Amino acid sequence: MVGMGRNEVIIQRAGEDGPRLLFIEPYANASHRALCDGLSRHVPARWTLVTLPGRHFRWRLRGAASHLALAVGDLLRQPWDGLVCSAMLNLAELRGLAPELGQTPALAYFHENQMAYPAPGRADARQRERDLFLAWTNLTTAQAAQQVAFNSDYQRREFLAAAGALLAALPDAAPPGLLEAIAAKSAVLPVPLEASEAAGLERPPRVGPLRLLWNHRWHQDKDPEAFFAALGDLAGQGLEFELAVLGFGSGRPPEVFAAARSALGERARQWGAVADRREYWRWLHWADLVVSTALQENQGLAVAEAVWAGCRPLLPRALVYPELYPEACLYPPGRLAAALAPLLADPDLARAPQPATRRAAAALTWRALEPAWRARLAQLTAGDGPRDHG
Repeated sequence: MVGMGRNEVIIQRAGEDGPRLLFIEPYANASHRALCDGLSRHVPARWTLVTLPGRHFRWRLRGAASHLALAVGDLLRQPWDGLVCSAMLNLAELRGLAPELGQTPALAYFHENQMAYPAPGRADARQRERDLFLAWTNLTTAQAAQQVAFNSDYQRREFLAAAGALLAALPDAAPPGLLEAIAAKSAVLPVPLEASEAAGLERPPRVGPLRLLWNHRWHQDKDPEAFFAALGDLAGQGLEFELAVLGFGSGRPPEVFAAARSALGERARQWGAVADRREYWRWLHWADLVVSTALQENQGLAVAEAVWAGCRPLLPRALVYPELYPEACLYPPGRLAAALAPLLADPDLARAPQPATRRAAAALTWRALEPAWRARLAQLTAGDGPRDHG
């Protein structure tokens, strides 16, 4: 793979045979970055990846299409067999600004969506002021794509329900049949985890306090306040544990992180994101239990990675989690301290083999999902070869 930069746009190429596929990702971090890298590695094609840094979330949705149409217009005008983009791109707008792409079949991938975010009843006052422009952008992106893929059936259902509510609330001129058309061309394709990154790492026998892991984004929708409040309660009861806090944040992280680091003291063995992926996987193998207090989760790649590394998950009985993990791994939302207490008192309960959770993580690896991804992209590019735009 080779790369070059142009006005902060990174262009990378991979593969020498197969269809000419263009992948546009305006927000290249976390699971967005993982899908770019994974598809170019596991699905044979002549890939061209066009990415922007993963920051300024709202501005990416609003401005990426205009920026890319000018910054890499010559590249967009080339003949392509297929286009893959995340829903961080206003696909309908880009096709208007780069009309040659209108003849290229496109798959729009939804890691998340602005239709169903934040979840009803799970938002503070600021979050309830939903940006309907961004929601409508997601809707027209799905309309403009030939295929739509979601990372879970949970998100697909949430998106369609929220889109239906939005369309029903329009004062007039609701697009006829739009919801049914999107549903008919939608599929569920999780972001596969790259298990090869953990090759050779093992989980040696361990004793002592339970080792907890937080490896989520440092954002409000992961509800870090609830997580650290539960740990504070349990520490106050004299229960022992050690903690690794990984994950990353954009902008200013919630204030609770600084307060929690001070309060937890030596219990915190690691604090902050680990850029080196091998080192990241070592911490996942260090931990016994990965915990989530998320208020919004459509797949949870970070949890799947930790489970693949051998952690037992402890997750809310809500959102996508019941779709992916056994009932024994779930707790009633808001009851984390009660669910954690017996595991801290007897760490062997969490350290016991968990074959069911391991199978759940195995189902999310590239080995399991590669055939479905290859089939979906083969369907996208089926036709008479590259489009000649003259």
